[in-house]
Amino acid sequence: MKRANYSFICLTFTALTVSSIVTALLYKAFPLLTSKALYFCQKYISTVMFEVPRSLPNALILAIGVVLVIGIASFLLQLIKTRVFLRKLLINRVDLSSNLVRVLENINLKKAVLIKDKNLVSFCCGTFSPVIVITTGLVGSLTTKELEAVLLHEQAHLLSRDPFKVLIGKTFSSMFFFLPIFRELHKNIEAANEMLADQWAVSRQQNSAFLRGALKKILAAPQLDFVAVSNISGSDYFEIRIHRLVNPGKKHEFKPSLASLATTFLFFFVSLFLLRTPVRAFHTDSMSNSSYFLCSTDQVCPSLEKSLAYIPSHPFLPEEGCNDNVTISNPMAK
Repeated sequence: MKRANYSFICLTFTALTVSSIVTALLYKAFPLLTSKALYFCQKYISTVMFEVPRSLPNALILAIGVVLVIGIASFLLQLIKTRVFLRKLLINRVDLSSNLVRVLENINLKKAVLIKDKNLVSFCCGTFSPVIVITTGLVGSLTTKELEAVLLHEQAHLLSRDPFKVLIGKTFSSMFFFLPIFRELHKNIEAANEMLADQWAVSRQQNSAFLRGALKKILAAPQLDFVAVSNISGSDYFEIRIHRLVNPGKKHEFKPSLASLATTFLFFFVSLFLLRTPVRAFHTDSMSNSSYFLCSTDQVCPSLEKSLAYIPSHPFLPEEGCNDNVTISNPMAK
């Protein structure tokens, strides 16, 4: 049976690509962090010196720092919330009932915990050492076959490490908040996890009626809110799962919004344009200031000894044109 969650693969690949692009952009703009002036000597933009605001390098560093801090904070916060949630939940842990033990042995499932609670709840929780949690209310409300179907569904989450996938998806969607595609991929990861887990349960039982019946009973009962624990999928997908079980031929398709596609395309287009801009960057220091030269590949950067004697007091100042009699010290070729 197919077990690949392509949304998770796509999200991971996209996140690594965006991280590489951001790193490359930061490396290319690094001389700006210590420069006081920017001089253009190119075919279409030349003889212009631009004073670099001190807020520009700081804003660049701050933006990169915010992205990293949000990602790390999101990851750690989810770990802490999950740990606290499980610790509070395990206070009500009770011994497994004889019926539940038989079902667990039948499907060869060992990591299961029974919680004394009247709510009809079961989920797979935990990042590095996931366990399956099931309530006494659910065990008492389902038939043996329905209980087996629910546990097979949770077993699929356990074997595929789905809580970890949801955690990574939430981390990247928080980290790259400026690209809506990550948020949509994260939601689709959760949906795909549920569909694949249902496929696992149905393939093992060779019948979808038991899982369908269990879902209807759970959906009819009051639902708990698992928003505080991000690596637990809530009941948002119950109805679509039931429809999928009734019509197994209907495939779940990921349909990103136009806004997410547009922002993603714009980000990659602008980033690739900046990275492939045919320039050579030189960072030159003098006694009075340091300047960052941008020169096209088919031209030679000037020495600009006159312009290096001061920092422009206005945003744009015209300077002398490019000339070929030049010697640049300490080049940092891009």
